[in-house]
Amino acid sequence: MADKILMNKNFLAALKIELKEYKTALPVFEMKEQQLKGVVQEIENDIVRLQQSIEETNTKTKEWVGVMAEKTIDLSEIVKVDSVITEKQEIAGATIDAFVDLKFEEIEIDLFETPLWVDTAIEVIKDQKTDLLMIAIKRKNIELLREELAEARRMKNALKEVFIPETIDNIRKIQIYLGDVERLAIGCAKLVKKKKQDKGASV
Repeated sequence: MADKILMNKNFLAALKIELKEYKTALPVFEMKEQQLKGVVQEIENDIVRLQQSIEETNTKTKEWVGVMAEKTIDLSEIVKVDSVITEKQEIAGATIDAFVDLKFEEIEIDLFETPLWVDTAIEVIKDQKTDLLMIAIKRKNIELLREELAEARRMKNALKEVFIPETIDNIRKIQIYLGDVERLAIGCAKLVKKKKQDKGASV
């Protein structure tokens, strides 16, 4: 939007083009805002479900705590993350990381020397680590999406509350001015014509 208003037809035409562009852009940002709000809410719900899953598993495995504390078994050495696999995903102009898989190091376990509960404990720990990693990724994604959401909301509000109404007002001012100039010009032309007619009649 121009800082200075020029009271002429060219500037009026330019303002009308700007207004059309603003009105085209407004629903785009409104739709983007709604889409991002929905995605953020969905991810927040996912995080809550993952947290509940972790808590439920912790509750169910409390009976193992004493056994898993045995000095003969170090589960932290058995369950180690090897790699995290993610892929880029674009949502309403924002690029986030989508979780694909979590790979663990392959550790050989002596089945004859290892207690029977270890296999189950390893799977539980892998599930918990996976859930915790997914939560971390989703929280990072929410931060990015909230920034994009705030920007979309700012643009929507700027268009709706500033650019569009100000442009409409400027168009109105120029149209009034040009109308006044045109009426003045017509009035002057009529006056000149009348004076000529009066002068011709007096000769």
